[in-house]
Amino acid sequence: MLNKSNVLHKSHLIWLIILFLIFCSNQSSGIYLENNYIDIISNGKILYVGGNGPGNFSKIQDAIDFATNGYTIFVFDDSSPYFENIIINKSISLIGENRHRTIIDGMGLGNVVEVNVNNVNISKFTIRNCSKGSSAGLMGSTNYSTISNNNIISNNWSGLVLRYSHYNIITGNMINSNRWLGVLLGTCNNNIVSKNTITSNNHEGFIQYNSHNNTISTNYFSNNENGILIGKYCSNNSISGNILMFNEYGIYFSESFSNNSIKNNSIRWNMYGICLEYSYLNNIENNNFIRNIFNAYFDGYYLDENRTNYWNGNFWNRPRLLPKIIYGTLWTYGPFQREPDLEFDRNPALIPNVLGE
Repeated sequence: MLNKSNVLHKSHLIWLIILFLIFCSNQSSGIYLENNYIDIISNGKILYVGGNGPGNFSKIQDAIDFATNGYTIFVFDDSSPYFENIIINKSISLIGENRHRTIIDGMGLGNVVEVNVNNVNISKFTIRNCSKGSSAGLMGSTNYSTISNNNIISNNWSGLVLRYSHYNIITGNMINSNRWLGVLLGTCNNNIVSKNTITSNNHEGFIQYNSHNNTISTNYFSNNENGILIGKYCSNNSISGNILMFNEYGIYFSESFSNNSIKNNSIRWNMYGICLEYSYLNNIENNNFIRNIFNAYFDGYYLDENRTNYWNGNFWNRPRLLPKIIYGTLWTYGPFQREPDLEFDRNPALIPNVLGE
């Protein structure tokens, strides 16, 4: 026979378990956002901007100023656009509700977003309208930061500019229609730039100089003056798996040498597929050069005549059994003049390389 007190005791225990589970669920460390679960933080340090919740900030900068390292700031799109020029000087995560509708507008005044601290995460925003000249939609000097999840960086003078920045990840962004360039890395090493769509920037889609060991992979570059420009003093960079279409220059190297790898890219329908200007000892392998007006070209100095680039296994518009000749020029002295020069892909591909297109 059941004891009434035992039944009541079990009933109370069940209710305590239910209340405990409810409490734990309210302490969840994530937010559901556009059908994607974002694991933000485990200590409950979350601030909100916009929306109509109690205690929400009305300005993004006010929330940043209130936060300390490790906070997450979630920005609702209800009050968008946010007309602000933001300075991030704390190691935080700044996350928008919707990349199309959560807009930060710089009103043509300086940088829209400026980052000058390490370990920052920025995602799910449209960033637009910086000032002319040296400003950018997102300007930074930062290490170990992530700019991701389809930020839309457009209608700026420059889209994204990082200097003296290392071990960062730039992925899944749309960077387009900026008046000068899309992405610039200056003296930046060991960064990953991947899975971005970089289109319709007036000059460079992507440019770097004095930068080493960066990975530029699986991006789409279209309708820029230069899809990818590798400037002076860049070595040991990997450019792979990109699609470059309808640019004036698909890939342009200028005075960069020593073991840069250009591999498994689809380079098609550009004015020049690849141009190497005073750039040597680079590896160009297993790319598809298709229907460019000029597939490949190079310039060199006579003092560097024993230095060359290594071409192997590229597909050149059609099957080729014989080595493919790459035509270029060599500047000579006494008298100063330009003479024809040649490099060779001695093992061209018979069929297009499989690039996951």
